[in-house]
Amino acid sequence: MTLRVFGWDARKFSSLVLIAAILALALFPTSIRSQSLPELGLKNGPFVDKIQFKVIPGDDQQVLALLNDEIDLIGSMIHPSFLSQLNMSESVNVVNHLRNGYGYIVINCAKYPFNITAFRRAAAFALDKYAISEDIWEGFSQPQDSCVPSVNPFSIEGQLSYSYYDANIELGNQLLDDAGFLDVDADGFRDAPDGSNLDVLLQVGRASNIGIEVGEKMAEGLRALNISAVSEPIDFPVYGSWDFDMIFLGMRFNSFDVDWLAYEFWGGHAGEPWQNFGSWRNASYDGWRDQLINSTSYEDVYEAAIEMQRVWVYECPWVICYENFHISAYRTDRFEGHVNDWTDGIPGTWTNKKVHLKADQGGPFGGTLRWSNSLDLDTFNMMGASSAYTLRVLIELYDSLMTLDSTGLDMMWLAESYLAETHADNAAIPAGHTRFTFQLLQNATWTDGTSLTAEDVAFSLNFLRDAPANKYRLDLLEMSAAYAPSTYTVVVEFSTESYWHLHGIAFKPIFPKHIMQEIVIEDWAYWSPNPPVEEMVTSGPFNVSEYVAGEFVELTYNPNYFFGPNRSAGIESTPTAPTSNGTPSVTSFGWPDPFGEMDLVGRVVTTGSLFVIAVVAVLWWKDTRM
Repeated sequence: MTLRVFGWDARKFSSLVLIAAILALALFPTSIRSQSLPELGLKNGPFVDKIQFKVIPGDDQQVLALLNDEIDLIGSMIHPSFLSQLNMSESVNVVNHLRNGYGYIVINCAKYPFNITAFRRAAAFALDKYAISEDIWEGFSQPQDSCVPSVNPFSIEGQLSYSYYDANIELGNQLLDDAGFLDVDADGFRDAPDGSNLDVLLQVGRASNIGIEVGEKMAEGLRALNISAVSEPIDFPVYGSWDFDMIFLGMRFNSFDVDWLAYEFWGGHAGEPWQNFGSWRNASYDGWRDQLINSTSYEDVYEAAIEMQRVWVYECPWVICYENFHISAYRTDRFEGHVNDWTDGIPGTWTNKKVHLKADQGGPFGGTLRWSNSLDLDTFNMMGASSAYTLRVLIELYDSLMTLDSTGLDMMWLAESYLAETHADNAAIPAGHTRFTFQLLQNATWTDGTSLTAEDVAFSLNFLRDAPANKYRLDLLEMSAAYAPSTYTVVVEFSTESYWHLHGIAFKPIFPKHIMQEIVIEDWAYWSPNPPVEEMVTSGPFNVSEYVAGEFVELTYNPNYFFGPNRSAGIESTPTAPTSNGTPSVTSFGWPDPFGEMDLVGRVVTTGSLFVIAVVAVLWWKDTRM
């Protein structure tokens, strides 16, 4: 069976898209230096006065709200079944891109008999992934086996001699028979090898129509193996509180980094909060961990990532169900400048920064951009947020040293530049250590008027590292020091060398030291901001101005935001989409980044990026020959 997307074989289509994207990124400057937009800059924003996130559960309700002009954009991925309805409206635009993420089913490997590889592999073979892509996504997704999305150059997708794409009930039954999953009590259903009853409960989010349909497909596959299985919709619980057999979730990655492979599935993290959710353990997988996280060579990191995926795909601690096209829908009658972000699509932070009223609506400044949000916020504590619907709001409140532009490339943010050194570069640095020195912007402030300085950055990194069971601490565990030698210089040192350390610190949210130092670090999870009754001190482009639980949360632009445009000066040109050009130069290690390093001129094609292009090109050529 061959999945078709717009008339193309899906695998060939995605490969062509990936090759074109990588070639465009590697061989051409990321942008031009527009002389017509000197007053805007590439980072300036926001231009709207407010953003309102309305709680609207259910795809059908969100589509209806968009068509009825009750919202300006839908905050969730659009199911393809709504495309014809949306395309009938002249005021609605629909765009898509292949998602850097997927839908997946976690199997609880801490429970017997789900800890048996044969059961997990049989379950994977029983699921018809082609049917999910064709019937549920109507051609707007493709089957996926690896935990690393196919759009990622580190992915092993399509490189193995086997796949779980087609339902293979015969092989699934053989695996279960050989492992002793027999019908001991002759009730028509298989039992566990120890003779105990085997009843599988698959839980899916009640707010996800896709999840509900995928859950039923999985339950059907298990029943085809003569396993007693049901799929049950549930409300979204607090992460880590589940007692489950199997559960359907969604994953979205905000970069192409794969250092998370060393944490998400490491046996040493089984059973730990926020870590290795399925409690899977495998010695062969763990054996590649040190090479993945402690190597400074792209080639060594790539080898480890590939070998870890080989083990992972065979063992199936998760069943990846699909990698879909992220379909976004938004209204075009009042606002323009929407950014189809490489990872979030239209409903992302770059749209919030760059969208603006049309000239005939009195733009570019002003207006309220209205989102739909499938679920209400579970907290205003960013460290404790477990829902993507919460984080999409809270991310507008805080900044980080660096961010990613709309194409997925590194972009300086609070930091103007950085220097990365090891002992080979600077004899004062202990052997085996890595030191980063960041120079910060000098015009960033907190919303209470206090300057944002290196003290805030150092405090935040130390706080996140030391706060027990904090989700942001995982890649800070080897951080040996973070301190501020001057007001706008921060030094961060690790006790190891690693390809991944830069991103491990550069994307962390920075909190105000003068507020957070009042919190007992062991009690971070009990910190419960209550805006706007109690004003939150933040630094981001927006802050909370109104909140009605279960109905909406409203954000108002920060008039003192350090990248905010001068609203009183008037602007002749319209805002542009964000790119990395124009950021200060950086000095970093000698190893290649797979997508090159940025300097004042534009892209630098490195050995790593050429290597990635060559690998992808060869794989695509082989695919077209089959």
